[in-house]
Amino acid sequence: MNNNNQEKFEVRDLREKGRFIMDDKFLNGYARFLEIYAVGVYSSLCRYANKEQKCWPSVKKITKELSIGRNKAIDSIKYLEFWKIIKKKRVGSHCTNRYFLLKKDCWRSINEESLKEFSEVYHINLKGLQAKLQEFTTRTSIVRKHNSNETQKERGSFYKKLKPYYKGAEMRRDKRGKWWVIPGDGGRWLEFNAPESEIDWI
Repeated sequence: MNNNNQEKFEVRDLREKGRFIMDDKFLNGYARFLEIYAVGVYSSLCRYANKEQKCWPSVKKITKELSIGRNKAIDSIKYLEFWKIIKKKRVGSHCTNRYFLLKKDCWRSINEESLKEFSEVYHINLKGLQAKLQEFTTRTSIVRKHNSNETQKERGSFYKKLKPYYKGAEMRRDKRGKWWVIPGDGGRWLEFNAPESEIDWI
């Protein structure tokens, strides 16, 4: 039985070229210390950036697209400059500013000292920033530990599928962690004294 009321929809086509790139580091870290307006402004700058990572949308254009006030847009640009996420260059009184999207290696580190300065310069509640820093640090530590454990598991599963050999002879490892080479003629095992880097995994 056919259901005539079945919902019809079209999924997004990722093959289209009408999109831009934003670094995960910004959304995973810096975005939580900036207002949502700054996230929107940075998105707008990323959208207009060319291959040289330079763009020049006017403040008026940004405010219109994001539906935010002029002061919010200007403050957001200052915040992004403070964290060295962007660099602004004034061209002239009759031209729009040039914005350069800086490499993430150049971004100011998120730490107690930077947040204190950020709070003092822009009159932002320091306690709120410190609470976010604690949450961010805890979360980052958990993610790093998880990734480290996953990497170790992957390595372990990788080596479990392979067998160790030394110069064509099969090897075994005893309970003490000592490696032994098994001669092809079935003779006595030979103690392995070479660096483990010389072991072939096949």
